[in-house]
Amino acid sequence: MLSEADIRAAIADAVDRGDLAALGIETDFYDFGLDSLDHAQILMRVEDLYGLHVADADFPACRSIAAIAAYSRQSADP
Repeated sequence: MLSEADIRAAIADAVDRGDLAALGIETDFYDFGLDSLDHAQILMRVEDLYGLHVADADFPACRSIAAIAAYSRQSADP
């Protein structure tokens, strides 16, 4: 299960923006001004750092810090 801090670290590694501290936990990445490439890079970095693979079908649902955290909790449940 990933924490908000874990996900923020992955975002900071994946996206070169100085205003990431302003990204709210529920804020949609696209509403924040990120694009589909940023989104893909974030999810790839989450997988690289923490081993959480987001299935292609679930990719569109993981568009915020909260959504990725929820996905990680769901994936951890047996």
